[in-house]
Amino acid sequence: MKRRNIALVTLLVCILFTVSVQAVEPRAVWVTPSLMFNGTTAQCSALCNGGKSGDTIKATLTLYQGTTYIDSWSDSGKDSLSFSGSCKVERGKTYKLVLSYSVNGVEKPSVTVTNNCR
Repeated sequence: MKRRNIALVTLLVCILFTVSVQAVEPRAVWVTPSLMFNGTTAQCSALCNGGKSGDTIKATLTLYQGTTYIDSWSDSGKDSLSFSGSCKVERGKTYKLVLSYSVNGVEKPSVTVTNNCR
């Protein structure tokens, strides 16, 4: 009977002191630039998400008409980042918005979107 009690107590101690370990899955780093027009105003925005909690994100949006620089906006944050800017543009021209960014100081490939102001 004592062996059975010792086995039961040992089992209970093991259950009580068992630590649940859960793997933390890294999230994917993703960014989404957006270029829209409201009349002759370009509305530029970006959503950026770091790969894991606590990541530092620094990003810059730069607007071009052809190779001509028009305007830029920058921001930084932890975990995720959302920022925007706007400026005057001309109808009938094509514009390119380039999102340059880094995660924890490591530069990532830039992402570009193009749109026409109608």
